Amino acid sequence: MLLRTAGKPKKVPIKLCKEATRWFGRRLLGERLYNSIEVTIEFNEDELGSNIYGYCDWNDTNDRARDFTITVDPNLGKRNMLLVLAHEMVHVKQYAKGEMKDYVRLNRVKWKGEIFEDDEVDYWDTPWEIEAHGREKGLYYKFLQHKRKT
Repeated sequence: MLLRTAGKPKKVPIKLCKEATRWFGRRLLGERLYNSIEVTIEFNEDELGSNIYGYCDWNDTNDRARDFTITVDPNLGKRNMLLVLAHEMVHVKQYAKGEMKDYVRLNRVKWKGEIFEDDEVDYWDTPWEIEAHGREKGLYYKFLQHKRKT
């Protein structure tokens, strides 16, 4: 995975953010897909709305994208920073494997063949967010275990 950063986190070493993002990517993508992905982590609170700590955008295509920007609030502490990075890397996996496609102009998302209208489904009920929220903590705790061993 080609990993770039823009800006810096205020409370967490950037080296740790990069290490965690790479670790999450390897677990989620598999080696071949991992090696074809580009991710830029942008630490920029101005790009985020209130109560939004991060989001993932594809930069190239909505069909099995390979180039992504993850925007993260630079003010987060270590735990929340790593949880947000894990969560957004799940979205990278969803886009890269073709599980999810955004149709931004149509306000629709296609998830594993099913169309969801953005204004008809609650954020917490969307299957892509259920997966991302469900996996973020497991990825986070497994990463901490990995760090203790090294």
